[in-house]
Amino acid sequence: MRFSLSSFAIISLATAILAFAAGAYAEPIPLPTVDFQAKATTMGKMNMTLRQSAGKARVELQTAGMPQMTGIMDLKARKMFMIGAIPGMSNMALEVELGKDPGYGQVMGNGRRVGTDTVAGEPCDLWEIDDAKSGANGGPVIACLARDNIPLRTEMTVEGKRRVVMEVSELKRVPQDPSLFALPANVQVMKMPKGAGGLQGIPGMLDKQ
Repeated sequence: MRFSLSSFAIISLATAILAFAAGAYAEPIPLPTVDFQAKATTMGKMNMTLRQSAGKARVELQTAGMPQMTGIMDLKARKMFMIGAIPGMSNMALEVELGKDPGYGQVMGNGRRVGTDTVAGEPCDLWEIDDAKSGANGGPVIACLARDNIPLRTEMTVEGKRRVVMEVSELKRVPQDPSLFALPANVQVMKMPKGAGGLQGIPGMLDKQ
C-alpha cells in the first residue's frame, strides 16, 4: 500500500512537471505594455524608426537612394500595411501578414524563453519564436524583449550563422499620437500574393553586410 501511494505521488509530480514544461515551451509572445518610439538599424543597413501604442505600430524604413517606406501595423489582427514599397504607386498600401518575418520590429505568435541579454543598455529576455523560421535556412528566429516587452533586437540564421536582423540603438518611452497609426484616407489596399517572400522582397531589408 505504501509503495502504491509513493508511486502515485511520483507519477503525479512527473505529470505536473511535464505539464509545466510544455506550457513554458509554448507561450504567446507578449506585446509591449507602454507607448514608445525607437531608432534601429536592419541587417541591410536601413535606418528604422519604430513607434507603438495601444496595440498599433508604425515602422519607417529609409536607406540611401531609396524612397522611405512606412508600415502601419495592427498587432491584434496581425496585419501590416506597407506604403511606398512599390515605386510609382504611392497611393497603394500592400497588406502583409505579421509573424512570418523577423525584421519588422515586432515578433508575433508563440515561443519560449531561452536566456537573457542587454541591448542599448536595456536588459531583455531572449525568445525563440516557434512560428517563424529564417527563410531557406530554416533556422530559429530569436527576439530580445525588454521587461515591458519592447522588441530590442531580432536575429535569424543566415548561411548557418546567427545574424542580427533588427537592433534598437535608441529608445524613448513617451506617449504617441494616435493619428500616426491610421492609414491615409486616399490609400487603396492590395494583399501581398502568397509566396512573395515578405521582407525578402523589400530591397535592402535583409541584404547581407
